[in-house]
Amino acid sequence: RIERDHILLQQAHLENQLKLLQDQINPHVVFNILNHIHILMKTDTQLADFLLMKFSDILRYQLYHCKQPLVPLYKEIEYLQNLVEVEKLRWGNELGVKASWEIDNRKTFIAPLLLVPFIENTFKYVCRLPGHKGYVKISCKEKDNNLYFYVENPYSDMATHKKKDGAGGIGLQNVKKRLKLQYPDSHDLKIESDHHIFKITLILTLSDHHEL
Repeated sequence: RIERDHILLQQAHLENQLKLLQDQINPHVVFNILNHIHILMKTDTQLADFLLMKFSDILRYQLYHCKQPLVPLYKEIEYLQNLVEVEKLRWGNELGVKASWEIDNRKTFIAPLLLVPFIENTFKYVCRLPGHKGYVKISCKEKDNNLYFYVENPYSDMATHKKKDGAGGIGLQNVKKRLKLQYPDSHDLKIESDHHIFKITLILTLSDHHEL
């Protein structure tokens, strides 16, 4: 009985940890997008309307589809695509964005919002110094129940220094913790920073069940 109670306590603790980590999606993106929509309403109402619809889809997914331990991978990817589309609209010609998504199996599942900090960070820390057009590369491919995720962006020491949480950011620390808790033996995360290029490679073994 004591052993059983101990296991239940451990499980409750892990669930609370995961909930806390999942809830720590950086709110700065929300405020920035809302501010951009507010500005666009005065200059380009059609674009503002489109951006608002995309943003509504993002919030709807976060509020109503992320309460389960796992969500369908294709739904999570649709959410990430909307997030990238909103960022592309926000930055326009200031930023070159290349994103590829190859998801064939619609029956695989992934922990919700796990990949969001990678997307947030790459747009937050990408180099936008005068005379340098920044770029973001995103590649996401599912094959044989494995997810291959890659993000790349140039960064500057000046911009990174101004943002106190550093090039990695608190978001990446949360992802590492979630991976350790939810995918302890089924992930490979590589973070590289060389010649002012930041690269993240994640290989994740996906589940074909609703629960971890």
